[in-house]
Amino acid sequence: MSSCRATDRCGVGPEPLVAVGAHRLVSSSGGNAMEGVPAPYLRALRGAGLQPVVLPTGLAAESVGRLLQRVDGVLLIGGPDVEPRFYGEETRPQCGPTHPERDQSELLLVGEALDRGLPLLAICRGIQLLNVALGGTLHQDIATDRPDSGIGHRSQERQALAHTVRLEPDSLVARAVCMDHVAVNTLHHQAVKSPATSLRPVGWAPDGLVEAVEMPGADFVVGVQWHPEELVSLEEHARRLFAAFAVAAARHQSAASRSGS
Repeated sequence: MSSCRATDRCGVGPEPLVAVGAHRLVSSSGGNAMEGVPAPYLRALRGAGLQPVVLPTGLAAESVGRLLQRVDGVLLIGGPDVEPRFYGEETRPQCGPTHPERDQSELLLVGEALDRGLPLLAICRGIQLLNVALGGTLHQDIATDRPDSGIGHRSQERQALAHTVRLEPDSLVARAVCMDHVAVNTLHHQAVKSPATSLRPVGWAPDGLVEAVEMPGADFVVGVQWHPEELVSLEEHARRLFAAFAVAAARHQSAASRSGS
């Protein structure tokens, strides 16, 4: 495997800001819906020396653009299924609940982030949304599409190590975590089906499903299907992934400071 990337954020500047798309929670008792970010994501970012900025759904493109001028990275988090119409398919019965407004907001967020060269880390639903934003498709339900998988991808144990992921040794992800195999949790029933042409698959579950992607030529655009934010207290590879994201955000911050933007 190629040598590991440095994963310690250097310098004495302010902590880089990371935009995080909000997750909507609807009260079962009929109260007001709430938007926010589950605590494990926030802890993982802060533990890596990053400060999260939560973006609500429904922002106009102009507002997203202005906000992204002030941050040094973007995190896409887990949540409901991506609406199939965004990748050109009809909704099948096995597809779970969707939130099209959030999909539209995050599709816009991805486009703006990539246009600005921002480091981007996409987790679980995030890797799926990233793939769709760039023209890829999804398995609407792994159990239906891949009945011979042999892996129960939809575990309910958030910190249980359910299977390994084989990483391409020369990939950014493998260099970031300093490993070419990682043990991961699994909390999903959808997955990347046809990867977008601008994304490189670099990680696979034992059943062949894509579990990690990256964008060649970008400084740091990475998607993972597992939930590293749930594993930072348990697994070194999870801490290293967030640390590598922080290093990329610090590079962006430094470059933006030098250019005066």
